[in-house]
Amino acid sequence: LKGLLVVDWSVFWAGAYLGMMLHDLGAQVVKVESPYNWDPMRTILDVNPGARGAQQALPPEERCNLNQHFNEWNRGKLSLAVALEREEGRRVLLDLLARADIFIENHRPHVKEKLGIAYEDVRKVKPDIVYLSISGFGQDGPERDALALGSPVELASGLFSLNGYHGQATPAKTGFSYADPVSALVALGAILLALRQRRRTGKGRFIDIAMRDALSFGIGSAFVDWALNGRERPRLGNRHPSYAPQGVYRAYGADEWIAISVRNDQEWQALVRLMGNPDWATDPELATVEGRRRHHDLIDQHLERWTSQHCARALEAALQEAGVPAGAVLDYRQLRFDPQLNARGMTQEVQHPLFGTEVRTRSLWQRGPCSQPIERPAPCFGQHNRYVLREILGYSEQDIQRLEEQGIIASSIHPSPQHD
Repeated sequence: LKGLLVVDWSVFWAGAYLGMMLHDLGAQVVKVESPYNWDPMRTILDVNPGARGAQQALPPEERCNLNQHFNEWNRGKLSLAVALEREEGRRVLLDLLARADIFIENHRPHVKEKLGIAYEDVRKVKPDIVYLSISGFGQDGPERDALALGSPVELASGLFSLNGYHGQATPAKTGFSYADPVSALVALGAILLALRQRRRTGKGRFIDIAMRDALSFGIGSAFVDWALNGRERPRLGNRHPSYAPQGVYRAYGADEWIAISVRNDQEWQALVRLMGNPDWATDPELATVEGRRRHHDLIDQHLERWTSQHCARALEAALQEAGVPAGAVLDYRQLRFDPQLNARGMTQEVQHPLFGTEVRTRSLWQRGPCSQPIERPAPCFGQHNRYVLREILGYSEQDIQRLEEQGIIASSIHPSPQHD
């Protein structure tokens, strides 16, 4: 995508991740925010209470450039801070969009309509633009303006209904906001197809991605089973509807765990041999998957007595060598020093002008010996105002100074209660 310009007017995760992937594919990406309505991810509760672990929390004006959630998903972008709520700020954005190839946004539909930067407005200044909107429930329908973060979308998609502890009625969150990265990847594919079509026809495209739609594929088999057979799928926790045993078992050491999944009788026999053929495991009742499903609780108790005597990594190696699917449960500390991930160049240390050394994940498509390094960290707020206005838009120094004096562009946020 080298040579293409992307304008990223998005908040939180889905749009930010999409913009970063477009950058990784070669596009120049300008992150647009308003000094009065910035990306809340800049100032949301961070993993650290202050800069470099300071004990006193920082005010939003200082914290906005240090948040590690924002910095992870916005690396490589340029930052333009312009007051979109004011007519001249809107004209600056439209000037930028007139030169852009792709516009991505993930606000509720009425927001862009109120600001006058909906698709119909933008294509008047850039007829062949690829305009992509990510929202929780889509651009039409009765719930088009419903508030939608990752968790509510998961709930509406049906994933909550399938997730929860075995034998308990209460549904549970997945523990990870799948709606954001899943919808971003779906949106990426749609953009690439739209660019291909534009190359052939010269026409732009409006793309409507609903996070709920993108996520509902996850309940496909359960939905079909209910529609065809009238069966409701029970919540299984870490278990599987067919494999047995399957679960996460305590290993030797503090907070060490091993995941094991036995798919068939051959893998069960391999597991039994590895455990030393204990008497309980040679019971003929456990020789078939049906029997093992019936006695899953008993198997779990015996299996964890065995796994708790061994280190998770050693178990992983031994089980995989025996042909049993298994993996140690790794946390972020272990991932940082994982030899496989490091061999593939997953992370890189970069220098942030305010935070200092940060560890960032690299491109999904540019790892290995031919990978490109991360050129720059996530931008500070309004860091590239002058570059964007002068080099991309061709504004004069007098124009830029006037915009600064009038508060149309800024290099700091103006906190309001809803953002802090």
